[in-house]
Amino acid sequence: MLVRRTTTWLSGLVLLGLALLGSSTLPIATPVEERALLLAAPVVRAVEDALRPVAAVVLNARETRALAESNAALRLENARLASEVTLLRERVQANVQIDALVAEAGREAGAHITAPVLLRDPTPGRDILVVGRGRDAGIRVGQPALGPGATLVGVVTRVDERSSRVRLLTDRASAVVAVLERSREPVALSGGVDGLRLEFVPVGTAGVEGDTILSSALGGQLPAGLPIGRVTGTSAQDGELFQRVRIEPFADYRRLEHVLILVEFRPATGPLPESTP
Repeated sequence: MLVRRTTTWLSGLVLLGLALLGSSTLPIATPVEERALLLAAPVVRAVEDALRPVAAVVLNARETRALAESNAALRLENARLASEVTLLRERVQANVQIDALVAEAGREAGAHITAPVLLRDPTPGRDILVVGRGRDAGIRVGQPALGPGATLVGVVTRVDERSSRVRLLTDRASAVVAVLERSREPVALSGGVDGLRLEFVPVGTAGVEGDTILSSALGGQLPAGLPIGRVTGTSAQDGELFQRVRIEPFADYRRLEHVLILVEFRPATGPLPESTP
């Protein structure tokens, strides 16, 4: 029954289509078509008016999505360009620091190389730097490390193939021989949580306050004449033979980003091994 009904409808539709196609050649067909178009025009306009907001929403959605994708791509490009600019700035800054270290050291410092600071020991009282140059660059244990102004900031205590450890003068295990520039009095310079200080400065030594501290070649552990810092104060209690002397270093050890290693220098005797916490 269902098949017969479907066949009947299809047959009717086919016959209707053939009838319309055949009547299109008759003279009456044109007025009928015009009349049908006039009657359908309001319906078409109403449908267009109803669908126009929907079409606008769809179009705006597509444009909004395209703009969002374009903005996302622009943000990524801006981030990439900002990263490249930052990287170039850092490289320029590093080159400026390196050039300054080399220029301040001068030819009299002998052969030297620069090394970037990679890590810093966070342990209180421990001022150890890990720098990015090692045995393959000619660094050896005992060589001095210089900071800004060609000032002595530390000594190499351990060397690996491509990295080294530099014990800063402010490390609690640091102890080097120094000299007061004006009086030429030999002193021992040590570090600790309170910074740099001089040991074994006799009470009554003239001109200590404000004097400059230089490295000493006594003992063969360091080259002579490297500036270290300036005396900022002294104190002593009654009956003491030696006074306590506070030192302000010429370099800011907390802001060291590169150091210059004097690779030509060889200590006369083996340096003290790096101590452990």
